[in-house]
Amino acid sequence: MAFSPANALQNRLVLLSGEEHELRRRALTSLIEAAKEADDDFDKEEFDAGSSIPIDWLSSAGTAPFLSARRVVIVRYLLRCDPDKVSLAGLPETALLVLVGDDENGDDDKQRKVKNNRTAWEKAVATAGGLVEKFDVSANDVQRVVKDEAEAHGKKMASPAIIALVEMTGFGLSRALDELQKVAIFVGDKPEIREADVRAVVVPSREWNVFKLVDAMLGGEPGNALQQLKILVGSQTKAEEAAFRNILPQVSRNLRLLWQARLCVDAKVSMDSVPDSVSRYFPSKNNILKEQPYVRTKISRLAQKADIDQIARSMEIVSDTDARLKGILDSFSAMDTLERMVLEICQLLAAPVRR
Repeated sequence: MAFSPANALQNRLVLLSGEEHELRRRALTSLIEAAKEADDDFDKEEFDAGSSIPIDWLSSAGTAPFLSARRVVIVRYLLRCDPDKVSLAGLPETALLVLVGDDENGDDDKQRKVKNNRTAWEKAVATAGGLVEKFDVSANDVQRVVKDEAEAHGKKMASPAIIALVEMTGFGLSRALDELQKVAIFVGDKPEIREADVRAVVVPSREWNVFKLVDAMLGGEPGNALQQLKILVGSQTKAEEAAFRNILPQVSRNLRLLWQARLCVDAKVSMDSVPDSVSRYFPSKNNILKEQPYVRTKISRLAQKADIDQIARSMEIVSDTDARLKGILDSFSAMDTLERMVLEICQLLAAPVRR
């Protein structure tokens, strides 16, 4: 259901949550505009949850509005604040407290804390009788929303262009919508956005580059694989940092997904209906059945290019690379070590797949 500003204005407490930042931004903008239209003497105050405390927001929301029917208090970057011991009940009828769960940057530990805080705030607001609006879009709906957005820009967009955009932006709607605006400007007066336009303009996500790296290695294309590696690393001086932060974890993850897909190939079962006799071997983490349909389709295609033994040996090569970068095994520079990993896997997978 689409966000309704009019419905939100019937509440004293509103939480704009969910993973899609662009949809949250649009909802907040429309809510503020609706509040202005409902009250000419708009009374608003805004807080940053990272530099304030909940009592500040609640006190402001509880203050009688000045020459206005309601006092609107907006709290941005809510997930910087721990919701424990915060009482949201008892807001007066003149109050509208809008909490916004903005995205946060940070490592995996930071993102886990952010996710936990998001869930806790959603529960706290619901318990207090507030309105919780979660802006999430299922993987199956991303392509449809992108197509609708392109039409809103006055552009037609066929499936190949939509799929390319969604894949290159990591399957996230907000990033896809951000990049779509750039592509629409790029094509100018042309009535259609084509796949070539998308590939010419869109800045691909790191996940997409890692996937292209794995694809090149599985295809036995050392030149292409080394080029993708250089894109991921950025510079020689950042090779070790990039290896531990992104390259090794993502390559390992893709190989684990590939192993599961290959089990399905060997069992002659479809990824859409994997029986328990096969899925019981799948890990709980990086389980391919929990991945988005686009990812499953891509991995299934790649699984035709490598057998179980080749995938297992590739995992050992990644493990050895990790050990070399940590000084456990002999190595040269970080970049040389990563290039060695790529070339070894390319050579390994150049051998014919056993059917």
